[in-house]
Amino acid sequence: MYASPGAIHLHSQYSDGSGSIPHIARAARGAGIEWVIITDHDTLDGRAEQGYIDGVLTLVDQEITPFHNHFLGLNVDRVIPNTLPPQQFIDATYDAGGFGIIAHPDEQTYNEFKGLFRWDDWNINSPTNMSGRSTGIELWNFMSDWGEQLTPNNKEFLYAFPTRGLRGPTKATMEWWDALNVAGKRTFGVWGLDTHAFLRPSPFGRLQVFSYEWSFKTLTNYLWLPEKLPGNLNTAMRMVYGALAQGRSYMVNRLEGDCPNLEFVAFRGAERWYAGDIASLREGPITLKITLGSDAPVRLIHNGTEIMSGRNTLLTTINASGVYRVESTKTKTPWLMTNPIYITR
Repeated sequence: MYASPGAIHLHSQYSDGSGSIPHIARAARGAGIEWVIITDHDTLDGRAEQGYIDGVLTLVDQEITPFHNHFLGLNVDRVIPNTLPPQQFIDATYDAGGFGIIAHPDEQTYNEFKGLFRWDDWNINSPTNMSGRSTGIELWNFMSDWGEQLTPNNKEFLYAFPTRGLRGPTKATMEWWDALNVAGKRTFGVWGLDTHAFLRPSPFGRLQVFSYEWSFKTLTNYLWLPEKLPGNLNTAMRMVYGALAQGRSYMVNRLEGDCPNLEFVAFRGAERWYAGDIASLREGPITLKITLGSDAPVRLIHNGTEIMSGRNTLLTTINASGVYRVESTKTKTPWLMTNPIYITR
């Protein structure tokens, strides 16, 4: 398996971002990012520029942006109206050949930097016809998290030292994600940037919050792929969208260090299962192996509850069905999180 680093939830000059699509791709390449998904507000005007730019697979999709209830519509063949109610625009996204991600669902704060753009009804979380389909949740949104911490007293400090304004995914978001998966509603997680690279006045002059170049070195989504992305655009798109929708991925906060060689595998004899896969206990117990590739804490989560912890490597045999995923935290904010492996009876 090859781990391909990428970034989700970016804005360009086609909506309220400051950068052109080629500029965004160049910035991604400089940060070691192999694929990006640009999600401008309520438009696909940038779709004409979609493709490989400076070696970076640059995909152009849409953020459906009503006043509340923002939703990333991926791989759609048309613009989805933001005037539809949430359940209807989710269904329209899937009817348009795509799939989607609920964006920054648990915002709590309105301030001079940001509005309050939370997901209002958490009972609406999937297409009406979910058979064979999955939905995503943006577990951690960089700009949303940072903006939630701003006050009149600390804003200049947090503009200058943005990492001091990060807390990580909210407890409610994590509990929601786990509960949906435990209930059998396949829901994958991502970490999003929401980068606009806009300028804001401050006592120190106009500050850019935050540059594409800097943002691409923060919250990164790694897709486990059978091989490196090929040069053929259509094949590469299918690989990225397919891995995302399956949940064959993990997320790394590269501000705390990279993790390009994470191993998270379930096995029994010669059989192997990875994040996003379903494995059955019918033929006997299954062994889980986790290797970070660096000396850091690691936790195994089963149905939302930690059941095992250690450093760098965990190896355990399981006999219980459920949803298994991995977390690691080095300091006060999360460092690493995987999507789950699903174990059935």
